[in-house]
Amino acid sequence: MAKTQVELIADDLRTNQDLAPLASQGNLAVVSAYYHLHTGQVEILNGAPA
Repeated sequence: MAKTQVELIADDLRTNQDLAPLASQGNLAVVSAYYHLHTGQVEILNGAPA
């Protein structure tokens, strides 16, 4: 459930009227990620730049 919430918030940020132009120009990357407390690992869920 937490991962789904993170992805929903990232999607909202990508369509934000102020942030969307920056993202479409490649000047901003909105990346959704999940931090695993037990391992300290960060799992990139969506939006990582290529």
